[in-house]
Amino acid sequence: MSALAASCSMPRMCRARTNWYEPSRSTRLGARQRRAILRSGLAAVGLWWGAAAMAQDAPAPIDASDRSAFAAPEEGGLRRWIVATEAPSEIRADAGPVHKIVGVVERGVVLANFGCSRLASGMWCEVARLTGGQRGFVPADDLAPIAGPDGVVAVGVDDSPRRARRGDFDAADDIACAQEVGETMGTCRAEVARSSGGDATLIANFANGFRRVLHFQHGLFLRGNATMSGVGTDTDWHLDGGVYHVRVDDQRFEVPAGLIVGR
Repeated sequence: MSALAASCSMPRMCRARTNWYEPSRSTRLGARQRRAILRSGLAAVGLWWGAAAMAQDAPAPIDASDRSAFAAPEEGGLRRWIVATEAPSEIRADAGPVHKIVGVVERGVVLANFGCSRLASGMWCEVARLTGGQRGFVPADDLAPIAGPDGVVAVGVDDSPRRARRGDFDAADDIACAQEVGETMGTCRAEVARSSGGDATLIANFANGFRRVLHFQHGLFLRGNATMSGVGTDTDWHLDGGVYHVRVDDQRFEVPAGLIVGR
């Protein structure tokens, strides 16, 4: 098992709080804590699916002759990379080894791809952590393609948000939900538009007409949409027994993982 999969001993987010639905202080966490949470989340998804591609010990090499592999998703390139080096990889402010180091990413970390450029010093790719933060550049030699929990290496732009907005859904089901803190879980109608690689956009419809949009990437829950009840980034989640337990602001949701990735 890779170091990533071993970073959390149970198939869930490693959390300090006992009540996952309590108001979050995640926006005030330090960078080291945010990295630990993301690694735990990746481990949770990888352990539950049993998909080695989530934290590959020997990622497939990149074919340097395939120019499309290094393009941005908007140009048909990969959506994500995995850090494949034994030692941590340095993120630089611009492409090239002479530029300022603005961050470090460890082996097994999954990064969003924004396209690569070939310089005299080699190929450099612009990346960012899936949860956001400062974008920067790492050598392409430090990266490898990464499959999502559905076993697919995603390429091109995730079209699930656009499809969800126009009502083009792949599946619908009832899920458990609650709109207010302390409220007993009821039922919401969930409609989901899926993309490849574990990307999906889910719309949860409460009985009173309130709707919440939940965004997933690479099998990870990332955020909700902004509403009158909150900005959508005050969140907690964990994966337990094949069910995502998600809190966004005051709302709570229990989403079967199969509804997100189609299994």
